[in-house]
Amino acid sequence: MEPERNAGWYVAATLAALLGLGLTADSALRSSATYDEVAYLRVGATWWRTGDQRAMTRMGSPLTFWKWQQAPVLWAIDRAGFPELIDDPIANQRALLPLIRLGALHVWVLALALTATWARLRYGPRAMAMAAAVFAMSPNLIGHGALATMELPLSACAAAAFLLFWRFLRDGRVTPFLGAAAVSGLAYSCKFTAILFPPILGLAWMIDRLRLGERRPLRGLVRVGLGTAAFSALMLLADLVVTGFATLPISERTGDHPAVAGRLGAGLDRLVSRAIETPIPCDLVGFAVQLGHQKRGGMSYLLGERRAWGWRHYYLVTLAVKVPLAFGFLLACRAACRRRGPPVAGDALIPTFLVAFLAIASIASTRNYGLRYLLPMAPAAIVWVSALAERGPWSHRSALAGLAGMALALGMIHPHELSYFNLLGGGPVGGRRILSDSCLDWGQGARSLARLQEQRPEFRDLTFYAFGDTDTDPGAYGVVGRRIVVDAGTVHPDLPPAFSAATRYVAVSASLQWGPWGPSGYFRALDGVEPVALTDDFTIAVYRTADLKRFP
Repeated sequence: MEPERNAGWYVAATLAALLGLGLTADSALRSSATYDEVAYLRVGATWWRTGDQRAMTRMGSPLTFWKWQQAPVLWAIDRAGFPELIDDPIANQRALLPLIRLGALHVWVLALALTATWARLRYGPRAMAMAAAVFAMSPNLIGHGALATMELPLSACAAAAFLLFWRFLRDGRVTPFLGAAAVSGLAYSCKFTAILFPPILGLAWMIDRLRLGERRPLRGLVRVGLGTAAFSALMLLADLVVTGFATLPISERTGDHPAVAGRLGAGLDRLVSRAIETPIPCDLVGFAVQLGHQKRGGMSYLLGERRAWGWRHYYLVTLAVKVPLAFGFLLACRAACRRRGPPVAGDALIPTFLVAFLAIASIASTRNYGLRYLLPMAPAAIVWVSALAERGPWSHRSALAGLAGMALALGMIHPHELSYFNLLGGGPVGGRRILSDSCLDWGQGARSLARLQEQRPEFRDLTFYAFGDTDTDPGAYGVVGRRIVVDAGTVHPDLPPAFSAATRYVAVSASLQWGPWGPSGYFRALDGVEPVALTDDFTIAVYRTADLKRFP
């Protein structure tokens, strides 16, 4: 390809990245704090002031993603002379959170750049431009890229780790292997889902060897097994390095441990007690806490049903209604135009990763809280479809049609990409009945409700049942009226015994009315009642109190 035309594709990729960055920044400024962001703000400010990060580990989360996102911004805020924002992050979240979100946008840019780079190295400059455009027009990547949560740091690390491992499979050099392991350690300290990387990469490695004509499968299996074990050890070492070798005991108490006492015999009881009182790497403690959460399950919502242990088909339904249909079209076209010829080293990596990751998530997860758990798949899937840009005329036309569809999907929902549902899901209005939590209403609607009250002052006579962290008062974002915040717990001391409102209007967050949170049946007075208004992000419905059903 001529250098001039080649340069044009780099320009196209850059323009796509700038467009996506602008849209993501706009989205970041339009919503209030999501449920998880409140906790991350609190822990981040405490760590910045005191160095104490234990609360993050005790809640079952890793140590690095929030430092990556927040530390540069907190440093700049202190240097600019506004320490009060950090001293009381919850009271000042209306000003602090947008700064944190904007400061974290470099993670989104990094994820896009890695995805585009992988596409260029595998397929060519046209594929690079297409990958950048698809990434920049993906509602779910923009929606989560606009937040200061763990999803985009993990996705960026996944793109880097799998790109490097692909280079290892192609070239056989040890340097990319070591790099992939190191980046996977960083990924693990961003989200514990990265624990799946070594076995999936090992599986892809073995499949690749078989496709290329491995003559001694058993010997190859042993080599791959040893290589995967070495990869895992290097990954854990990298995690220790990025966390500064921070340690913490599994147990928060010393001496008597009722959960252990009398169950294993006196000798074993002492050994176990000593073990859980011994400091170990913090991310291993956090992972143990997360395993406890998975063991206990968690209330989830799908298609009007609540369940404590989730569904095997949850993520299939989620993909069907949350991913733009245009991207599904691109996947179908890509699958239909497989290139004939001898197998190419590394080409089994992406299909293996996508299938294995989805299968494990579907089978193993007992807590179904949204598409965000599948976002690490996005860079690899985008790279795979970008091959259409380097094929024949039919593939080129398919790629252009898919990009046009992506642009249309994004244009219909911006700047509220977190609430995106495709036409199959009925858009964000129909999606309320299908999924909840971070698929639609993650507690981020307070700014939208305040805007609605400004536009329609009659809605100031309002009782608002809000889903969110109970430390956050929607009034901090300008919401007027009585405000009752319901969190994701099982005890709600501030919730009235029965759903009621003494005001002319009542507003309810979608994750309470349709989702898994709050007492079961509490909002049944809303069944069949049409709201008089929805917030512009579709997360909150406003009803006329006089229209509610009455129950004895």
